[in-house]
Amino acid sequence: MFEKDFWDRLPNRIQIVISVALQLTILALIVFLFFRQQWLSAVTGLLILLLTFAPAILARQLSLQLPVEFTFITTVFLYASFGLGEVRDFYYRFWWWDLMLHSFSALMIGLIGFLMIYVFYMAGRIRIPPIYIATMTLSLAVMVGTLWEIFEFSMDWFFNMDMQKSGLVDTMTDLIVNFCGASIAAILGYFYVKNGDSLVVDRMVRRFVAQNPRLLRLKRAVENKTNNR
Repeated sequence: MFEKDFWDRLPNRIQIVISVALQLTILALIVFLFFRQQWLSAVTGLLILLLTFAPAILARQLSLQLPVEFTFITTVFLYASFGLGEVRDFYYRFWWWDLMLHSFSALMIGLIGFLMIYVFYMAGRIRIPPIYIATMTLSLAVMVGTLWEIFEFSMDWFFNMDMQKSGLVDTMTDLIVNFCGASIAAILGYFYVKNGDSLVVDRMVRRFVAQNPRLLRLKRAVENKTNNR
């Protein structure tokens, strides 16, 4: 029993260890940039480090337990963007690096957004057709991607950084791949709500409900109340 429990928890523990290691790596890069007197890059790194705690902060605010994959994926993405992309110049070494990160981040933000919306749907707080849930998922992911592009433009405009690389071309390609990634998340969410089956979303929702049993109790209470009318 102990061995089974250990092996069941091992993937989560590995992801937590990797996430903490990457956070410490980002912190080390920030210290290095401060010593090099690269103030703007150091401050940017500090903001990136704070963003790695966003899933934990969101879960605390909503009184929910998010799957550890969310923190892991968020940390890996932010490290790939800052530590590898900016500090190690991967954006210049590999032309596809920026597009890959934006596509992947839009997909993950879309799935996280869908999960948050689905919480209210499952709990009976909102009753809307699946197409509207997909639209809300798409809108949320696109909005986050757009805000990130505004952030990049602001850093370049006010602090003479080079986050946009090729300027307008970089911004538009980022927005396009953001939309594509968000669309995939919206489509996956749509078919899950409509048919209750999706290879990606079903596993994510099941784990989320298992870690938040009160949501399942709330869903059953809503269903019982509806059936008794």
